[in-house]
Amino acid sequence: MVMRIKRTIDIAMSNYSGIIGFCVFTYEGRVAYASENMQLEFQSLYALLEAWNRPHPRFTLKNISFLTAMADRNGLVAINPDGAISLVAGTGNGVWFVTCFVPMDEDKNGIMRECIQSAKLLESSVSVLDV
Repeated sequence: MVMRIKRTIDIAMSNYSGIIGFCVFTYEGRVAYASENMQLEFQSLYALLEAWNRPHPRFTLKNISFLTAMADRNGLVAINPDGAISLVAGTGNGVWFVTCFVPMDEDKNGIMRECIQSAKLLESSVSVLDV
């Protein structure tokens, strides 16, 4: 299972070399796979999902402040007001979530589509019960 998740993330990172950190987690807040710089605990995942699903324009993740720039059913883009980094997340049906840190000057829409596609691939091939 972890190998399939790792392969999905490796494909996304090969398409966008600007991705500098990633985290794959389930709707229950269980982290399935993450880079060392993006190990997120439940409280951080909850803050991210709250910002995504409710009008909370500000949230903090890994002691970095973010403003939600765009959020819809399948994707979220948040930016750091200091211009240091962006956060991009995507989901297919709300089962698996793929999120990543990217520099501000990267193609956030393209990376969001990649995160959504990665989450959809995981939803069709990996059970959340295995996490």
